[in-house]
Amino acid sequence: MYSESELKKHLSGGHFKNIYLCFGEEKMLVKRSAELIEKKISGGELNEFNYHAFDNGSDISAISVSADIIPFMSEWNLLRINDMDIDKLSKGDFEALMKIVKNLPDTSVMIFAMPTLEVTSKTAKAQMKKLIAYADKNGVCIELGHRSGLALERDMCKWAKAGGCTMSELTAHKLIQTAGEDLNRLNAEMKKLTAYADGKEITPEMVELLVSKTAEASVYDLFGLIVAGNLNKALSAIDALFYQQVSGVYICTVLSGAYLDAYRVRAGSEAGKPHAQIAEDFGYKNRAWVLGRIAKQIRGVTTAALRRSIDELLRSQTRMVTEAVDERFEIERLVCRLALYAEDHSDG
Repeated sequence: MYSESELKKHLSGGHFKNIYLCFGEEKMLVKRSAELIEKKISGGELNEFNYHAFDNGSDISAISVSADIIPFMSEWNLLRINDMDIDKLSKGDFEALMKIVKNLPDTSVMIFAMPTLEVTSKTAKAQMKKLIAYADKNGVCIELGHRSGLALERDMCKWAKAGGCTMSELTAHKLIQTAGEDLNRLNAEMKKLTAYADGKEITPEMVELLVSKTAEASVYDLFGLIVAGNLNKALSAIDALFYQQVSGVYICTVLSGAYLDAYRVRAGSEAGKPHAQIAEDFGYKNRAWVLGRIAKQIRGVTTAALRRSIDELLRSQTRMVTEAVDERFEIERLVCRLALYAEDHSDG
């Protein structure tokens, strides 16, 4: 399996393979990798004589005909197959497709790309696994996994540089906390930031001013206001969430997640476990950074208060999904009670 850097090095070498397969969780990177392969092999010259695009609904026989075309005014005959759900092909179609793949003329290159199809090496079934294995052995296979943590922060710094600006890893961390980890969303936000910074440093203040928060990030901010005792600001945050048409059930669900994060951090700390171990024990993976922030936020909240808060959240969530209640009133009532628990420093 190739890495991104290995793919770029391979393409720069000019010794191309007949089959390329790009798939994985990061759809933006899958799309970019497929486009890079096309650009390098075609030299940027794509036309009806040397480029043939197919999708999930394409007929296998049409792919077979295009694969045998002799390139005209080009060194390569390029086939791009987008989002073909290999595991849903009939056995006959899959076998026919693999026969084409295994017998490609030396002048034909077939690029399989999954820019929207949800498939990974772990979720792939028998037929997709066979294609992955063949491409890995006989061509170039690249799986673009989810970016997170320091790697994602460094990517943001590189994007800022590509846009003619600078950005510290601390600012990149704030950007990710605010906008989430989806690369398509981060790409859009980075375009706004580089345009605003106009060749200068992108600052945390710019992120605060320009970047739209995800609903999840906004609810986690609400959690921070509650445990800090800022009830007026917490109620204003509820106003903003309902204005954005975020449902009460969603707010309650994410708040419950935040309180569970907090309780795990507290229980782990009381057991003498570092945050990294807690993250590993509970499978946080891409969200491990959350624990460090929450640990600071709950310093003044007792363990008993966290337990009572979780119980209250469960009761509210149950009411909202089983009874006809005013969600706005229920969330405001809930937040007021959570704020009272956060201020209670008794052990009971």
